[in-house]
Amino acid sequence: MRLPQVSFSKFRVNNKIVLPVLALVVIALVVWVLAGSNSASDVNPEQLLTTSLQNTLASESYRFEMTCQLGQKSDPISKIKGERVGDDRVHIKGTLINSPVEFVQYQDSTFMKDPFSGKWLTLQGNQLVKAESFMIEFNPLANFNFKDVPELDYLGTEEVDGKKYQVLELVPNVEMPFLENQFNTFKYKLWINPETQKIGKALINASHTGNEKALMQIDLKLYDYDKEIDIKPPV
Repeated sequence: MRLPQVSFSKFRVNNKIVLPVLALVVIALVVWVLAGSNSASDVNPEQLLTTSLQNTLASESYRFEMTCQLGQKSDPISKIKGERVGDDRVHIKGTLINSPVEFVQYQDSTFMKDPFSGKWLTLQGNQLVKAESFMIEFNPLANFNFKDVPELDYLGTEEVDGKKYQVLELVPNVEMPFLENQFNTFKYKLWINPETQKIGKALINASHTGNEKALMQIDLKLYDYDKEIDIKPPV
């Protein structure tokens, strides 16, 4: 069987069409390669966790928002906003154990606002801020003190408030005696900024085997790392 002969001279290449199409193909390939480099198989969860913890805990200043729920209650028992500079300057405001609170810790003095009169009370020393029972509210980064992390998984990327984060899920053994006495299982979900390698959001679920009422959930948002934050004693 003899195939018909086709004369390719009849076909002309239109550069105005072909070149833009080729450019789009190249761009698509570059995007595909870059997207593939961020796939779960290319991420080392242990290294990502170690780096993000080191960078987060080394921050000199930050702001935070936190809600805490206990038991099966739908409403949070605590909801605060705060900012912290170094180890001796903290400012928090919101509700704590369902009561309005505002505290300022400045060096060796603690200032507490009376919710009824609006006046500030001064307490010498920083024992309140260092108390283990208030560690979560005054020093939220203490939630990331781990003895070890037996279970760790990388869940890929997720967008939160218009920003893309890398997400880790872990079951650590925490280094917080107050919480260890109340709970024996902690499950964390961490959202890590891929640019700064710092934790931007954390969801912490704590429970106790054999005690259905021993439940706690902490929703923590962290931002403004190492920004200029001015905390002064109230007038």
